[in-house]
Amino acid sequence: MISIEVEKKEVATVAKAEIRNLPGMLFGGTSPLLKPFMKKLEELMPPEKRGRGDSYILSNLYSHIDWVHTDESCIHVRSDDKVVEISRDELSAKMEERHPTTEHERLNLAGLLFLQSSPALQASIVTKLKSCYGLGLPEGRRTHRYIFHLIVVSLDADKEKITVEMDPSRLRRNLIKPQ
Repeated sequence: MISIEVEKKEVATVAKAEIRNLPGMLFGGTSPLLKPFMKKLEELMPPEKRGRGDSYILSNLYSHIDWVHTDESCIHVRSDDKVVEISRDELSAKMEERHPTTEHERLNLAGLLFLQSSPALQASIVTKLKSCYGLGLPEGRRTHRYIFHLIVVSLDADKEKITVEMDPSRLRRNLIKPQ
């Protein structure tokens, strides 16, 4: 098991920009993971910003997130005193409606959430894999997506740091190699 911690300043260096809300970076993409849960996630927004539609929620949610914890089976997102939970069972049920033949019980929510995070956060993690553990990933966006979906076991994010737990032994082939 590998635990990688990145601080706000490290991600800002990679992004070459100021990071206003570190845990919000996990919601930097428009992944289909969150689309079925827009109504739930809207609860995290201030009352005056609700009811404006899914696109508005996706583009503004990141600034309202204070804390995130996810593992393979559940995502917990907190804003102020409100917590939203998204479970693998909920996602599986929603996916089953559209894609009844897929093995939804094998979904890894931590890996899926990481995949939709900002490119700067992903690049920071890859950099830490190389510098702290001497491990490198093969190049290619699709390859990275495959690897991270499998090996990311949990994510914890707050305003100062994000911790990503990974289990490289989950890969069928040894795609992560010493540098």
